[in-house]
Amino acid sequence: MKPMTEYLYEILSAHPAGLREYALVKLLQRQGVDPFDRSDLSDELSLFRTHFFLFHQLYLLQGQLRRERRGDMRIHCLEIMLLPWHEDEVGLALPDPMRAYYLDPTHLEQTSRAEVVALIAGFWRRLGRWERQDSARAILEVGPEADRETIRRRYRELSLRHHPDRGGDGERFRVIAEAAEILLKNDQDHINF
Repeated sequence: MKPMTEYLYEILSAHPAGLREYALVKLLQRQGVDPFDRSDLSDELSLFRTHFFLFHQLYLLQGQLRRERRGDMRIHCLEIMLLPWHEDEVGLALPDPMRAYYLDPTHLEQTSRAEVVALIAGFWRRLGRWERQDSARAILEVGPEADRETIRRRYRELSLRHHPDRGGDGERFRVIAEAAEILLKNDQDHINF
């Protein structure tokens, strides 16, 4: 049986536009590749182990390609793609925490079901926070580059315009205040409008 890295290289070579992680896993399952053919993606722990094993193998392949100066890779759950080798690669010596994580098999061996469930719950909380922040920026009409002072200034402008004591809409005023709170609140301080 050929090494997993060689098998992945062949698959990725046949898909020059790259693949998403899910598409790659499903392809490996359909082709009966061990251990993917036994993966239960509806089970949190099995999903984590499948993901970890795949990324472990992808980082091994990336290292092999770099050492042999045959190419490089983009490794992300939304895009796994072979890249050409460039002699002027400057990022190769930079520390890569993701690479270090996936190349350490103790993370696979020692991560419990409870830890996986907590990781997934944390992901959904962060995603919800990002979505709330996007919505709050739209309400305050500020871009993602807006700093705290710009957000405060915009909040003051809109709250004065929509304050119920000045004839504004109370519901709109409440929405503006909530949006400002979402964007200005963090773990270290409290908002002081």
